[in-house]
Amino acid sequence: MPIRRARHEFWGSGPAYREAAGFTFHRLDATAPEEEVETHTHDEAHFVLVLAGRYMSSAAGAPLASTTPLLVYNPAGTTHRDRFYRGQGSFLAVSGGPAADEGRAITLLDPYAIWTAHCLAREMADMALSPIGLDGRAHQLVASVQAPTSDEASAAAGPPSWLRRVFEMSFSEDRADLSVADLASEAGVHPVHLARVFKRYLACSPGEYLRGRRLERAAAMLGASPTSLADIACATGFSDQAHFNRAFRSAFCNTPSGWRRERDVARIQD
Repeated sequence: MPIRRARHEFWGSGPAYREAAGFTFHRLDATAPEEEVETHTHDEAHFVLVLAGRYMSSAAGAPLASTTPLLVYNPAGTTHRDRFYRGQGSFLAVSGGPAADEGRAITLLDPYAIWTAHCLAREMADMALSPIGLDGRAHQLVASVQAPTSDEASAAAGPPSWLRRVFEMSFSEDRADLSVADLASEAGVHPVHLARVFKRYLACSPGEYLRGRRLERAAAMLGASPTSLADIACATGFSDQAHFNRAFRSAFCNTPSGWRRERDVARIQD
């Protein structure tokens, strides 16, 4: 039977959590080794923002192991075994708030929500931050998973509308040759402006983001089929197998063949 986790209970270690207006806020290091993380059920809804490391989540839309900005929403009653690859990483967790209907855990593709969560992560280090500051950010996150009213939609602030479009494009487009220029063209902006906006809201450059998406797809292919490493390198946009091996090892601290031998990654999202 899954272990039950209360609002303030997460797999990880770090400073005491903070509370404000029915929310708890945690900035934690991953539990290591990853085998210690057991299947568990969360009593309350919560958000998880990956700050470092390779997070393996069963949330809808999540990669098998993240290398790009990842924000997950887990509704109340979520049962999973989400964890960090090799127990290495850190994350922000925000739990509680208004009661919501149970549903499926999802990956949030809203750049404003990701930016808001990153702001919270930075502000967590400032113990002088007022509770109302934490509370305000938390409610912004909650708003990201609820349908806005017409008044809220017209008054909403945040990133340019094209950013969400290009962000989602990188998930739906499987082209190995998808480039920063393609993203800028889709947005209708200069690549330099694209880079500035990406850095502000997603905490990475467009090039870093595309490289991460390629590595996420490669990791999924390694666990799903016996396709050769050379073919996977070609299918995911790397110039050759040697280039693929170097990039994969840098991101996952493991070689592609070692990743394939080490774990049956196809089980993660069962």
